[in-house]
Amino acid sequence: MSFAYYRGLTLPLALHPAPKRIGLFGLGGGVLAKFLLEHTESSIHAIDLRPALAGLAQRHFGLELGHPRLDLQFDDVCDDRWRPPRSLDVALLDLFDEEGMVRLPDASIARMADALRPGGILAANLWRSSMPVVADIHRQLSQHFHADALVAHVPERLNTLMIYRRQPWSATDLQAGVAALTHSPAALRRAQAEAWQWLQPLRSDRRRR
Repeated sequence: MSFAYYRGLTLPLALHPAPKRIGLFGLGGGVLAKFLLEHTESSIHAIDLRPALAGLAQRHFGLELGHPRLDLQFDDVCDDRWRPPRSLDVALLDLFDEEGMVRLPDASIARMADALRPGGILAANLWRSSMPVVADIHRQLSQHFHADALVAHVPERLNTLMIYRRQPWSATDLQAGVAALTHSPAALRRAQAEAWQWLQPLRSDRRRR
């Protein structure tokens, strides 16, 4: 995967004990969806606003649109009528348009949070070009998840991955994540191992220093 932030978005798969159902909010070119289909056994439930991306992802990036583990929907996640796929283990939020990060209404964030199973994880790809916007998105997510998110800054880029769940993260969770890396397929393991180095210390650890 050429963009480093895609590798960062694979971190939740190591942090969750059994990520069987993955929601991908923002298809883009289909690179991440294709990678996850090829290197995991998870079902991928991808949602984007732009139907034209399906053909682009197939022609230019080799996404198999008829893959039995791919559920691809085109819908407006900001619409009051939108409902996410249910019973997700992991939700990957990667929504951008020509103006930057797509701002989601609180109701859409609430629906995403409700779609996660107990122990589910949400990871958001955020762009630090506007820190007030990042702070506001964090505020939104903290209404549904523990505020002490895991943070991974992508080197030499403005992308930051913030990884949330309802329970606070602990050192034990990170140790389990490291152990999970050794059991991942080689390509996934390489992506996760690189991104693991970007994780910032837990806030509780920073307070003790």
